[in-house]
Amino acid sequence: MDVTLIIWIASFVLMTFFAGIEMAFVSASRLNIELRRKQGSRVGKILSKFTNNPALFLGSTITGSIIFLTVFVLLTSEVARRVWPLIGLQNRAAQISLEIIFNAFFILIFVEFIPRALFRAHSNRLLRFFAYITDFIYGIFKNIAAAMFALSNWILKYVFNVRVEKDKMPLSRGDLRFLFANDVKDLVKAETSTQLLENAQELPNRRIRQSLVPRKEIVGVDIKTPINELVQKVDDTKRSRIIVYEDNIDNILGYVHELDLFSKPQDIRSILLEIPAVPESMSAVDLINKFSKEGKSIAWVVDEFGGTAGIITMEDVLEELFGEIKDEYDTEVFVEKQISEDEYLFSGRLELDYLEEKYGLTFEGIDTSETISGYIIDHHETIPKQKERIIIGDYEFDITSVSDTRIEMVKLKKLD
Repeated sequence: MDVTLIIWIASFVLMTFFAGIEMAFVSASRLNIELRRKQGSRVGKILSKFTNNPALFLGSTITGSIIFLTVFVLLTSEVARRVWPLIGLQNRAAQISLEIIFNAFFILIFVEFIPRALFRAHSNRLLRFFAYITDFIYGIFKNIAAAMFALSNWILKYVFNVRVEKDKMPLSRGDLRFLFANDVKDLVKAETSTQLLENAQELPNRRIRQSLVPRKEIVGVDIKTPINELVQKVDDTKRSRIIVYEDNIDNILGYVHELDLFSKPQDIRSILLEIPAVPESMSAVDLINKFSKEGKSIAWVVDEFGGTAGIITMEDVLEELFGEIKDEYDTEVFVEKQISEDEYLFSGRLELDYLEEKYGLTFEGIDTSETISGYIIDHHETIPKQKERIIIGDYEFDITSVSDTRIEMVKLKKLD
């Protein structure tokens, strides 16, 4: 095959690669890259090198793309000269026009649109797959890009009298964050990933003493406790896991799960599950690894004297990364307030039986409803709108706030 044709095809392939890898880079998850780096992944370390200096990386891809674009366009004319005699086209103006149309169409479709769409759709996977090739090419073009930046700064400084601070990137952090978010939906994802990344970076330095459930809040029973009392404890506390100790809370033996009570055990020891003990100085990352290796989700945290500092669950640790996760140790507080003699402000999830007992209220026809939200919706036959007023029996309900599935807050007024 002719050398010119080989170089022409190679320049096309490299143009396509540079355009695609640039889009993969700006679309990829920074959190995914950082977590892979922290796990010791070689690919993660390579990619984090790019994200640590995004301006230089993007400058390198743009430099490479422009160089091979120039080569491709120049060689297109050379290749075309061999084609024109074959089709009998002699007019030079027509030849140049067709070359321009071909280059524009070919570059836009096969170099810009298609590669960018493909690399954006599979950005994380393709960025990892081409990591070594990209690193090699980056090593070649980063010096050229750096020289271009230096030349640009010199021209800006001495020709246009615009000074660029040396410690500032040509692209600001805000510019890059905007670049990483290609539309509003992506921007929201980028903000979330940024927060997750910051939380993930803090995990190795965070000690579990900062996230545990303290000893005073532990729900536990003695190993000698009868099964019927344990069942009552589960029912009263609404906890799925109950800590079991011997004599005192500093001597934890394990825990029991409410599901094991269905087997009708004779005593607690027969359904006792092992609970690992961990020091309160252990990092959150080490605890996650321990949970993963041992298949556990709860641990007994001991202090420096060997006593119980508290307990910690996988949910407690993950909350440090993802924010609050609702679990059995979280207590939900419902609003209940008497505004005047005949007016009340209630959370929609308060139970009717509780309201009748505490406030002396009487709700008509509550056979199918358990909460005040369900009661109003059953009578209204739909979820009411905010600020809507509904009269049921002797009460007027002023809907304060609603969600897609229930009434969140309601003001109740007794009618004369």
